[in-house]
Amino acid sequence: MFELKDLPSYDTLEAFGATYGNPDVSGLQTWLIWAAATNEMLSAFEANLARACGLSQTQFFVLLLLKRNPDGLGVGALANGVAVTSQTMTRTIDRMEGAGFCRRDADPQDRRAWLVRLTPAGDAILGKALPSHYAWVAKLMRCFDADERRMLNRLMLKLNQSGVLPQNSEQG
Repeated sequence: MFELKDLPSYDTLEAFGATYGNPDVSGLQTWLIWAAATNEMLSAFEANLARACGLSQTQFFVLLLLKRNPDGLGVGALANGVAVTSQTMTRTIDRMEGAGFCRRDADPQDRRAWLVRLTPAGDAILGKALPSHYAWVAKLMRCFDADERRMLNRLMLKLNQSGVLPQNSEQG
């Protein structure tokens, strides 16, 4: 989570850069604006999910993964797919199973493992969440025209492929 709301001016960034050796003041300013906007966007995303259907971001993405994989997924695959630890995913699945959104079935390939599958109740809550989510994203993205969206896509893909960001880091 990015917590800075009072972003510094370019002049302040320049003064700090001179004092502390920042070779790319413009890059820092861009990063600050981007990080603040991303934080606001993700906070709004979480709030929309909670308001629309009472789901967390992790639960929403688990439901989507299970919908895409009707034969079920193991806890490890779900954890990797949502970028959380296996412990976090196990706790998430426990809560979701308690709410009736998914179920654990024995894995026919491995007696020690379980496959998590979407239940009708999970499919129903996803059916409630997706229209609200799609409307929220459409509202958010309407400030960008088609060329700007293509540019954003290219820039984000470029950043993801830069090797600077960790690709499969686990988060708590």
